[in-house]
Amino acid sequence: QAIWAQRAGLVRGGAVQAMDAASLYGSANECYVNEEYEEALKHYTCAATLEERAEYRSCLAATLVKLGKFTEAVQEADAALKKDKKCHMALHWKGLALFYVGDFVGARAAFEASLQTAPHAKAPRQLWMRKCDAELSGSSLPLGGVVAEASRQVAGTAAAATSAPAAPREVSVSTAASPQVPPQGEAKAALSISGRKPIRREWYQNNTHVFITIFAKGVEESACRVDFKEQELSVSFPFPGCTDEEYTLDLDLAEPVEAAECRVEVSKVKVEIKLAKKTAGLQWKDLERRDEADAHAAPEQPAYPTSNKQKRDWSQIDREIESDLKSEKPAGDEALNKLFKEIYDRADEDTRRAMNKSFQTSGGTVLSTNWGEVAKSDYEGKDRPTPPEGQVWKDWKEK
Repeated sequence: QAIWAQRAGLVRGGAVQAMDAASLYGSANECYVNEEYEEALKHYTCAATLEERAEYRSCLAATLVKLGKFTEAVQEADAALKKDKKCHMALHWKGLALFYVGDFVGARAAFEASLQTAPHAKAPRQLWMRKCDAELSGSSLPLGGVVAEASRQVAGTAAAATSAPAAPREVSVSTAASPQVPPQGEAKAALSISGRKPIRREWYQNNTHVFITIFAKGVEESACRVDFKEQELSVSFPFPGCTDEEYTLDLDLAEPVEAAECRVEVSKVKVEIKLAKKTAGLQWKDLERRDEADAHAAPEQPAYPTSNKQKRDWSQIDREIESDLKSEKPAGDEALNKLFKEIYDRADEDTRRAMNKSFQTSGGTVLSTNWGEVAKSDYEGKDRPTPPEGQVWKDWKEK
């Protein structure tokens, strides 16, 4: 355990911090919710090493998807399914990872299996199945790398954020997709000298930040130039493997940002730009500022990138699925879990801390919102509650 603690950075002041799998899993969830995915990956890995559980492996797959490590995410999802064939979230994350590498047949099969296993779960499997169908319909090319390459060359994106493990935060997602005849300014900004099609990108937001993801593989961090201004953004970098051509993106932002707090992160598969909103809590209707004449015109719905000539209104599909989800009335344990989630969503930091500690350290037998009481309690020692009828307390180290 000490070796794993050192590898995961869990040794502080010579002491090993909370090395049981449940505590590591709880701290990993906290890192995940705070978007500290590298730290979450370390903690999930340690938890899965100490105790092999499908839930831990599924969360590992979710974190790897967030980090853009899709092949590893598929491997972790498969490991979770070996432990529990009915782990619907492992199937969901496997589907996402396969979708992003262009394996739309495998992705659809994973989403369908997840839906059949847990039809009432909130993960938007039906939406992703329709997106897989859109990619597959009308295509006569061999599915695999060719389809993936074609998808990468079309402007647009996959809509986004999926359920996070124990994540009580909601984000709104919008896709940036170029119409068949792009405006002159946008064409100049996105097309290369050779006339290659734009690199696809997406944007989404939460209450404090706007995130722009440019899906370009192999970009050198030192060669990526980003200029932040209050309501302007400029991005440029050489195309991977080509020194005489450059990708450029110049945006007039719809709302002002705090330029000093904006950041850019370059990974192996993407360039992610994090814009700090000047007005926290304001939901942007658009990423780019529109002219007054355009603002009064009826907006054309963006089309999800597909080889099919038939257009689909994905916004309408999203609304239909969201309406279906809202109309569903949970019952039994699901209703109780929904109530706890609502309490967690509206709670302050101390209340959330109390709920996490009491539930995890008591083996799921205590759920308290009183941090003043929970902070002093030792549910693993002197304050350990009586186990449910028919169950006994047992140290996880004992076999």
